[in-house]
Amino acid sequence: MSWEFAPTFDAAHRAALDAGKPLIYVCPPAGWALVPLGERVAPAAEAGLGTVVLVPEPADVGDVAGALDSLDALRPVHGLTGLARTARFLAAGSIRTLVLTPPDALALARQSVLRLSQVRTLVIAWPEGMHALGQGEALDAILAETPDAQRLIATADERPPDMADLLARIAHRAPVVAAARLPEGAPAVPLRWIGTDGDRRAQVTRAALDVLNPATAVVWEPLAARGSRWTAVARDPAVRVVHVIPDEAVPLIVAGDLPSADALAALSAAARDVVVLVRASQVGYLERLSATARTLRVVAAADVALDRAAGVRRRLRERLAEGRLDGELHTLGALFDEYDPTLVAAAALALIATPAAPAPAPETAGWARLVVTAGRRDGVRAGDLVGALVNEAGLPRNAIGKIDLRDGFTLIEIRADEAERAQRGLTGVSLRGKRVSARPERR
Repeated sequence: MSWEFAPTFDAAHRAALDAGKPLIYVCPPAGWALVPLGERVAPAAEAGLGTVVLVPEPADVGDVAGALDSLDALRPVHGLTGLARTARFLAAGSIRTLVLTPPDALALARQSVLRLSQVRTLVIAWPEGMHALGQGEALDAILAETPDAQRLIATADERPPDMADLLARIAHRAPVVAAARLPEGAPAVPLRWIGTDGDRRAQVTRAALDVLNPATAVVWEPLAARGSRWTAVARDPAVRVVHVIPDEAVPLIVAGDLPSADALAALSAAARDVVVLVRASQVGYLERLSATARTLRVVAAADVALDRAAGVRRRLRERLAEGRLDGELHTLGALFDEYDPTLVAAAALALIATPAAPAPAPETAGWARLVVTAGRRDGVRAGDLVGALVNEAGLPRNAIGKIDLRDGFTLIEIRADEAERAQRGLTGVSLRGKRVSARPERR
Protein backbone atom coordinates (compact mmCIF):
# COMPACT_ATOMS: atom_id res chain seq x y z
CA MET A 1 0.00 0.00 0.00
CA SER A 2 2.24 2.81 -1.24
CA TRP A 3 1.23 6.40 -0.58
CA GLU A 4 2.34 9.82 -1.72
CA PHE A 5 0.81 13.19 -0.80
CA ALA A 6 -0.93 14.65 -3.87
CA PRO A 7 -4.10 16.61 -2.94
CA THR A 8 -6.55 17.38 -5.73
CA PHE A 9 -7.29 20.98 -6.68
CA ASP A 10 -10.43 20.92 -8.84
CA ALA A 11 -11.80 23.64 -11.12
CA ALA A 12 -13.51 25.51 -8.24
CA HIS A 13 -10.30 25.53 -6.21
CA ARG A 14 -8.22 26.76 -9.15
CA ALA A 15 -10.77 29.46 -9.96
CA ALA A 16 -10.67 30.76 -6.37
CA LEU A 17 -6.86 30.84 -6.42
CA ASP A 18 -6.74 32.61 -9.79
CA ALA A 19 -9.32 35.20 -8.68
CA GLY A 20 -7.55 35.95 -5.39
CA LYS A 21 -10.47 34.63 -3.32
CA PRO A 22 -10.29 32.73 0.01
CA LEU A 23 -9.61 29.00 0.09
CA ILE A 24 -9.72 26.51 2.97
CA TYR A 25 -7.08 23.78 2.89
CA VAL A 26 -7.48 20.84 5.31
CA CYS A 27 -4.16 19.24 6.25
CA PRO A 28 -2.12 17.99 9.22
CA PRO A 29 -0.43 20.70 11.32
CA ALA A 30 2.98 20.08 9.74
CA GLY A 31 5.08 22.16 7.37
CA TRP A 32 5.39 19.43 4.70
CA ALA A 33 1.61 19.39 4.24
CA LEU A 34 1.59 23.08 3.23
CA VAL A 35 3.85 22.56 0.22
CA PRO A 36 1.07 21.70 -2.31
CA LEU A 37 -0.76 24.86 -1.24
CA GLY A 38 2.44 26.91 -1.45
CA GLU A 39 3.00 25.63 -4.98
CA ARG A 40 -0.23 27.38 -6.00
CA VAL A 41 0.47 30.75 -4.37
CA ALA A 42 0.83 33.34 -7.12
CA PRO A 43 4.31 34.91 -6.83
CA ALA A 44 4.46 38.68 -6.45
CA ALA A 45 5.29 40.49 -9.69
CA GLU A 46 7.80 42.76 -8.00
CA ALA A 47 10.67 42.07 -5.62
CA GLY A 48 10.14 42.23 -1.89
CA LEU A 49 7.59 40.78 0.48
CA GLY A 50 4.55 39.23 -1.18
CA THR A 51 3.40 36.41 1.13
CA VAL A 52 2.99 36.28 4.91
CA VAL A 53 2.40 32.92 6.59
CA LEU A 54 1.00 33.08 10.12
CA VAL A 55 1.59 30.06 12.38
CA PRO A 56 0.58 29.48 16.02
CA GLU A 57 3.92 28.79 17.72
CA PRO A 58 7.62 29.63 17.31
CA ALA A 59 8.27 25.89 16.86
CA ASP A 60 6.04 26.00 13.76
CA VAL A 61 8.06 28.84 12.23
CA GLY A 62 11.18 26.84 11.40
CA ASP A 63 9.16 23.81 10.28
CA VAL A 64 7.00 25.80 7.84
CA ALA A 65 9.79 28.07 6.61
CA GLY A 66 12.04 25.08 5.93
CA ALA A 67 9.29 23.32 3.98
CA LEU A 68 8.28 26.33 1.87
CA ASP A 69 11.90 27.18 1.09
CA SER A 70 11.82 24.23 -1.32
CA LEU A 71 9.57 26.31 -3.63
CA ASP A 72 11.38 28.63 -6.02
CA ALA A 73 8.39 30.96 -6.44
CA LEU A 74 8.32 31.75 -2.70
CA ARG A 75 12.07 32.19 -2.12
CA PRO A 76 13.70 33.75 -0.25
CA VAL A 77 11.64 32.40 2.67
CA HIS A 78 12.43 33.84 6.10
CA GLY A 79 11.25 32.34 9.36
CA LEU A 80 11.37 34.90 12.15
CA THR A 81 13.90 34.16 14.85
CA GLY A 82 14.43 37.69 16.14
CA LEU A 83 12.52 40.93 15.57
CA ALA A 84 15.60 43.11 14.97
CA ARG A 85 17.12 40.73 12.41
CA THR A 86 13.85 40.30 10.53
CA ALA A 87 13.26 44.07 10.55
CA ARG A 88 16.64 44.56 8.90
CA PHE A 89 15.85 42.04 6.16
CA LEU A 90 12.44 43.58 5.56
CA ALA A 91 13.94 47.05 5.27
CA ALA A 92 16.43 45.71 2.71
CA GLY A 93 13.63 44.09 0.69
CA SER A 94 15.32 40.70 0.82
CA ILE A 95 12.33 38.66 2.01
CA ARG A 96 9.71 37.34 -0.41
CA THR A 97 7.86 35.06 2.05
CA LEU A 98 7.74 35.72 5.80
CA VAL A 99 6.73 33.05 8.35
CA LEU A 100 5.92 34.18 11.91
CA THR A 101 3.33 34.15 14.69
CA PRO A 102 0.50 36.73 14.87
CA PRO A 103 1.99 38.52 17.93
CA ASP A 104 5.34 38.89 16.16
CA ALA A 105 3.63 40.14 13.00
CA LEU A 106 1.86 42.82 15.02
CA ALA A 107 5.11 43.79 16.74
CA LEU A 108 6.82 44.33 13.37
CA ALA A 109 3.81 46.22 12.04
CA ARG A 110 3.91 48.58 15.01
CA GLN A 111 7.55 49.28 14.20
CA SER A 112 6.42 50.20 10.67
CA VAL A 113 8.82 47.69 9.13
CA LEU A 114 6.08 45.20 8.15
CA ARG A 115 3.52 46.93 5.93
CA LEU A 116 0.58 44.59 6.20
CA SER A 117 -1.54 46.61 3.78
CA GLN A 118 0.90 45.68 0.98
CA VAL A 119 0.76 41.92 1.59
CA ARG A 120 -0.55 40.10 -1.48
CA THR A 121 -1.20 36.66 0.04
CA LEU A 122 -1.96 35.89 3.70
CA VAL A 123 -1.70 32.23 4.69
CA ILE A 124 -3.29 31.50 8.07
CA ALA A 125 -1.90 28.14 9.12
CA TRP A 126 -3.92 26.28 11.76
CA PRO A 127 -5.99 29.11 13.28
CA GLU A 128 -7.37 26.63 15.81
CA GLY A 129 -3.91 26.63 17.38
CA MET A 130 -3.89 30.43 17.46
CA HIS A 131 -7.30 30.36 19.14
CA ALA A 132 -6.05 27.89 21.78
CA LEU A 133 -3.07 30.15 22.50
CA GLY A 134 -5.21 33.26 22.94
CA GLN A 135 -4.02 34.95 19.73
CA GLY A 136 -7.51 35.81 18.47
CA GLU A 137 -7.17 39.56 18.98
CA ALA A 138 -3.79 39.66 17.24
CA LEU A 139 -5.19 37.70 14.29
CA ASP A 140 -8.21 40.01 14.03
CA ALA A 141 -5.92 43.05 14.01
CA ILE A 142 -3.85 41.56 11.19
CA LEU A 143 -6.96 40.70 9.17
CA ALA A 144 -8.16 44.29 9.53
CA GLU A 145 -4.82 45.54 8.18
CA THR A 146 -4.82 43.17 5.17
CA PRO A 147 -8.22 43.76 3.54
CA ASP A 148 -6.98 43.23 -0.01
CA ALA A 149 -4.77 40.18 0.61
CA GLN A 150 -5.88 36.77 -0.60
CA ARG A 151 -6.62 34.59 2.45
CA LEU A 152 -5.60 30.96 2.36
CA ILE A 153 -6.59 29.10 5.51
CA ALA A 154 -4.86 25.83 6.40
CA THR A 155 -6.70 23.96 9.14
CA ALA A 156 -6.37 20.50 10.64
CA ASP A 157 -10.16 20.26 10.95
CA GLU A 158 -12.56 22.13 8.68
CA ARG A 159 -15.07 22.21 11.55
CA PRO A 160 -12.83 22.86 14.57
CA PRO A 161 -14.62 23.46 17.88
CA ASP A 162 -15.35 27.14 18.60
CA MET A 163 -13.93 28.16 15.21
CA ALA A 164 -17.03 28.31 13.00
CA ASP A 165 -17.45 32.06 13.52
CA LEU A 166 -13.83 32.83 12.63
CA LEU A 167 -13.85 30.67 9.50
CA ALA A 168 -17.12 32.26 8.42
CA ARG A 169 -15.62 35.74 8.81
CA ILE A 170 -12.33 35.14 7.05
CA ALA A 171 -13.41 32.58 4.43
CA HIS A 172 -17.19 32.78 3.98
CA ARG A 173 -18.36 29.98 1.68
CA ALA A 174 -14.81 29.40 0.51
CA PRO A 175 -14.15 26.17 -1.41
CA VAL A 176 -12.48 23.44 0.64
CA VAL A 177 -9.50 21.37 -0.48
CA ALA A 178 -9.61 18.15 1.54
CA ALA A 179 -5.86 17.48 1.37
CA ALA A 180 -5.98 15.25 4.46
CA ARG A 181 -9.09 14.94 6.62
CA LEU A 182 -9.22 13.51 10.11
CA PRO A 183 -11.05 10.18 10.50
CA GLU A 184 -14.54 10.23 12.03
CA GLY A 185 -13.35 8.30 15.08
CA ALA A 186 -9.80 7.58 16.15
CA PRO A 187 -9.03 4.07 14.83
CA ALA A 188 -6.92 1.57 16.73
CA VAL A 189 -3.75 1.98 14.67
CA PRO A 190 -0.77 0.57 16.62
CA LEU A 191 2.03 3.10 16.87
CA ARG A 192 4.41 4.72 19.32
CA TRP A 193 5.51 8.32 19.30
CA ILE A 194 8.48 10.33 20.52
CA GLY A 195 8.28 14.04 21.26
CA THR A 196 11.13 16.01 19.70
CA ASP A 197 11.86 19.17 17.74
CA GLY A 198 13.16 19.61 14.19
CA ASP A 199 16.84 19.97 15.08
CA ARG A 200 17.05 16.72 17.03
CA ARG A 201 15.05 14.33 14.86
CA ALA A 202 18.05 12.46 13.47
CA GLN A 203 19.63 12.13 16.91
CA VAL A 204 16.39 10.83 18.46
CA THR A 205 15.92 8.40 15.57
CA ARG A 206 19.35 6.90 16.15
CA ALA A 207 18.53 6.49 19.83
CA ALA A 208 15.22 4.79 18.94
CA LEU A 209 17.02 2.40 16.58
CA ASP A 210 19.42 1.50 19.40
CA VAL A 211 16.49 0.78 21.75
CA LEU A 212 14.36 -1.22 19.28
CA ASN A 213 17.32 -2.77 17.39
CA PRO A 214 15.47 -3.92 14.22
CA ALA A 215 17.27 -5.96 11.56
CA THR A 216 16.37 -3.26 9.00
CA ALA A 217 14.47 -0.01 9.19
CA VAL A 218 13.04 2.74 7.00
CA VAL A 219 12.85 6.44 7.83
CA TRP A 220 9.97 8.14 6.05
CA GLU A 221 10.62 11.81 5.26
CA PRO A 222 7.43 13.28 3.76
CA LEU A 223 9.25 16.15 2.03
CA ALA A 224 11.93 14.95 -0.38
CA ALA A 225 13.78 18.30 -0.25
CA ARG A 226 14.55 17.71 3.44
CA GLY A 227 16.24 14.34 2.96
CA SER A 228 19.60 15.85 3.89
CA ARG A 229 18.59 16.14 7.55
CA TRP A 230 18.78 12.35 7.79
CA THR A 231 22.38 12.06 6.56
CA ALA A 232 23.67 10.79 9.91
CA VAL A 233 20.95 8.11 10.06
CA ALA A 234 21.45 7.02 6.44
CA ARG A 235 25.06 6.07 7.18
CA ASP A 236 23.67 2.94 8.86
CA PRO A 237 23.64 0.28 6.09
CA ALA A 238 20.48 -1.27 7.56
CA VAL A 239 18.49 1.99 7.35
CA ARG A 240 16.89 3.55 4.27
CA VAL A 241 15.51 7.08 4.05
CA VAL A 242 12.54 7.30 1.67
CA HIS A 243 10.04 9.88 0.47
CA VAL A 244 7.43 7.41 -0.86
CA ILE A 245 6.16 4.84 1.64
CA PRO A 246 7.33 1.41 0.41
CA ASP A 247 5.10 -1.47 -0.60
CA GLU A 248 7.31 -4.20 0.85
CA ALA A 249 7.10 -5.18 4.50
CA VAL A 250 9.82 -3.92 6.85
CA PRO A 251 10.36 -4.49 10.59
CA LEU A 252 10.29 -0.79 11.53
CA ILE A 253 9.33 2.53 9.96
CA VAL A 254 10.20 5.77 11.70
CA ALA A 255 7.94 8.59 10.47
CA GLY A 256 10.16 11.67 10.53
CA ASP A 257 7.17 13.99 10.84
CA LEU A 258 3.47 13.97 11.67
CA PRO A 259 1.60 11.81 9.09
CA SER A 260 -1.90 12.22 7.71
CA ALA A 261 -4.52 9.51 8.30
CA ASP A 262 -3.88 7.97 4.88
CA ALA A 263 -0.13 8.10 5.35
CA LEU A 264 -0.42 6.42 8.74
CA ALA A 265 -2.53 3.63 7.24
CA ALA A 266 0.16 3.07 4.59
CA LEU A 267 2.92 3.12 7.21
CA SER A 268 1.08 0.54 9.34
CA ALA A 269 0.50 -1.69 6.33
CA ALA A 270 4.20 -1.62 5.43
CA ALA A 271 5.76 -2.15 8.87
CA ARG A 272 5.35 -4.37 11.90
CA ASP A 273 6.35 -1.45 14.13
CA VAL A 274 5.71 2.28 13.54
CA VAL A 275 7.32 5.11 15.49
CA VAL A 276 6.26 8.71 14.81
CA LEU A 277 8.35 11.77 15.69
CA VAL A 278 6.19 14.75 16.69
CA ARG A 279 6.41 18.10 18.39
CA ALA A 280 4.38 18.60 21.58
CA SER A 281 1.74 20.66 19.76
CA GLN A 282 1.17 17.81 17.26
CA VAL A 283 0.41 15.10 19.81
CA GLY A 284 -3.29 16.00 19.94
CA TYR A 285 -3.64 15.50 16.18
CA LEU A 286 -1.79 12.18 16.35
CA GLU A 287 -4.11 10.97 19.10
CA ARG A 288 -7.05 11.65 16.77
CA LEU A 289 -5.40 9.41 14.18
CA SER A 290 -4.85 6.53 16.59
CA ALA A 291 -6.73 5.69 19.76
CA THR A 292 -3.94 3.32 20.77
CA ALA A 293 -0.95 5.65 20.28
CA ARG A 294 1.52 5.45 23.15
CA THR A 295 4.87 6.99 23.93
CA LEU A 296 8.25 5.43 23.35
CA ARG A 297 10.68 6.64 25.99
CA VAL A 298 14.12 7.20 24.49
CA VAL A 299 16.78 8.89 26.61
CA ALA A 300 20.00 9.42 24.71
CA ALA A 301 23.25 10.57 26.28
CA ALA A 302 22.82 13.94 24.58
CA ASP A 303 19.36 14.29 26.17
CA VAL A 304 20.92 13.91 29.61
CA ALA A 305 23.57 16.51 28.76
CA LEU A 306 20.92 18.93 27.49
CA ASP A 307 18.83 18.42 30.61
CA ARG A 308 21.86 19.10 32.80
CA ALA A 309 22.83 22.21 30.79
CA ALA A 310 19.27 23.54 31.03
CA GLY A 311 19.34 23.05 34.79
CA VAL A 312 22.64 24.94 35.14
CA ARG A 313 21.31 27.85 33.07
CA ARG A 314 18.13 27.95 35.12
CA ARG A 315 20.05 28.12 38.40
CA LEU A 316 22.34 30.85 37.05
CA ARG A 317 19.33 32.91 35.91
CA GLU A 318 17.81 32.56 39.37
CA ARG A 319 21.04 33.69 41.02
CA LEU A 320 21.43 36.64 38.64
CA ALA A 321 17.84 37.69 39.34
CA GLU A 322 18.60 37.78 43.07
CA GLY A 323 21.38 40.37 42.53
CA ARG A 324 23.88 41.11 45.33
CA LEU A 325 26.99 39.81 43.56
CA ASP A 326 29.32 42.59 44.75
CA GLY A 327 31.69 40.24 46.59
CA GLU A 328 31.99 37.86 43.64
CA LEU A 329 32.57 40.73 41.19
CA HIS A 330 35.28 42.13 43.47
CA THR A 331 37.01 38.74 43.49
CA LEU A 332 36.86 38.33 39.72
CA GLY A 333 37.38 41.96 38.71
CA ALA A 334 41.15 41.68 38.31
CA LEU A 335 40.71 38.75 35.93
CA PHE A 336 38.41 40.80 33.67
CA ASP A 337 41.42 42.97 32.80
CA GLU A 338 43.38 39.91 31.70
CA TYR A 339 40.71 37.72 30.06
CA ASP A 340 37.38 38.04 28.31
CA PRO A 341 34.62 37.96 30.98
CA THR A 342 32.93 35.12 29.08
CA LEU A 343 36.01 32.95 29.47
CA VAL A 344 36.25 33.86 33.16
CA ALA A 345 32.62 32.74 33.66
CA ALA A 346 33.25 29.46 31.80
CA ALA A 347 36.38 28.77 33.89
CA ALA A 348 34.48 29.48 37.12
CA LEU A 349 31.74 27.07 36.08
CA ALA A 350 34.27 24.36 35.21
CA LEU A 351 36.06 24.89 38.54
CA ILE A 352 32.99 24.48 40.74
CA ALA A 353 31.14 21.87 38.66
CA THR A 354 30.93 18.41 40.18
CA PRO A 355 29.49 15.32 38.55
CA ALA A 356 25.80 14.98 39.29
CA ALA A 357 24.77 12.00 41.37
CA PRO A 358 22.96 9.41 39.22
CA ALA A 359 19.21 9.75 39.38
CA PRO A 360 17.42 6.88 41.12
CA ALA A 361 15.79 4.41 38.77
CA PRO A 362 12.07 5.13 38.24
CA GLU A 363 11.02 1.74 39.56
CA THR A 364 12.82 2.26 42.90
CA ALA A 365 12.49 6.00 43.45
CA GLY A 366 9.68 7.47 45.52
CA TRP A 367 7.02 9.36 43.61
CA ALA A 368 4.78 12.31 44.38
CA ARG A 369 1.75 13.63 42.54
CA LEU A 370 1.09 17.22 41.55
CA VAL A 371 -2.27 18.74 40.67
CA VAL A 372 -2.04 21.16 37.71
CA THR A 373 -4.91 23.60 37.14
CA ALA A 374 -5.45 22.79 33.45
CA GLY A 375 -6.99 19.82 31.71
CA ARG A 376 -8.77 18.56 28.62
CA ARG A 377 -11.25 21.44 28.53
CA ASP A 378 -8.32 23.83 28.19
CA GLY A 379 -6.93 21.91 25.21
CA VAL A 380 -3.87 20.81 27.20
CA ARG A 381 -2.13 17.61 26.09
CA ALA A 382 0.38 15.40 27.85
CA GLY A 383 3.12 16.61 25.51
CA ASP A 384 2.51 20.22 26.58
CA LEU A 385 3.11 19.28 30.21
CA VAL A 386 6.22 17.23 29.46
CA GLY A 387 7.63 20.12 27.43
CA ALA A 388 6.98 22.58 30.26
CA LEU A 389 8.55 20.29 32.87
CA VAL A 390 11.69 19.73 30.78
CA ASN A 391 12.13 23.21 29.28
CA GLU A 392 10.74 25.46 32.03
CA ALA A 393 11.35 23.49 35.21
CA GLY A 394 14.55 21.82 33.98
CA LEU A 395 13.49 18.29 34.98
CA PRO A 396 15.18 15.24 33.46
CA ARG A 397 12.74 13.12 31.47
CA ASN A 398 13.11 10.11 33.78
CA ALA A 399 11.73 12.21 36.65
CA ILE A 400 8.34 12.44 34.92
CA GLY A 401 5.89 9.59 35.39
CA LYS A 402 2.25 9.03 34.51
CA ILE A 403 0.21 12.04 33.34
CA ASP A 404 -3.53 11.71 34.04
CA LEU A 405 -5.54 14.34 32.14
CA ARG A 406 -8.95 15.14 33.59
CA ASP A 407 -11.54 17.63 32.31
CA GLY A 408 -10.59 20.55 34.57
CA PHE A 409 -7.18 19.55 35.95
CA THR A 410 -4.28 17.12 35.51
CA LEU A 411 -2.47 14.76 37.88
CA ILE A 412 1.25 14.27 37.19
CA GLU A 413 3.56 11.76 38.84
CA ILE A 414 6.95 13.33 39.63
CA ARG A 415 9.94 11.67 41.21
CA ALA A 416 9.79 12.75 44.85
CA ASP A 417 13.20 14.43 44.90
CA GLU A 418 12.15 16.64 41.95
CA ALA A 419 8.56 17.40 43.04
CA GLU A 420 9.30 20.80 44.59
CA ARG A 421 11.25 21.93 41.54
CA ALA A 422 8.46 20.74 39.25
CA GLN A 423 5.88 22.65 41.29
CA ARG A 424 7.89 25.88 41.11
CA GLY A 425 8.62 25.44 37.41
CA LEU A 426 5.02 24.78 36.39
CA THR A 427 3.43 27.53 38.48
CA GLY A 428 2.97 30.60 36.32
CA VAL A 429 3.64 28.82 33.02
CA SER A 430 1.15 29.45 30.17
CA LEU A 431 -0.22 26.27 28.56
CA ARG A 432 -2.48 26.66 25.53
CA GLY A 433 -3.09 30.28 26.49
CA LYS A 434 -3.95 29.54 30.15
CA ARG A 435 -1.64 30.43 33.05
CA VAL A 436 -1.51 27.45 35.39
CA SER A 437 -0.40 26.61 38.90
CA ALA A 438 0.69 23.36 40.52
CA ARG A 439 0.35 22.00 44.05
CA PRO A 440 0.93 18.66 45.78
CA GLU A 441 -2.04 16.32 45.74
CA ARG A 442 -3.84 16.11 49.07
CA ARG A 443 -4.30 12.48 50.05
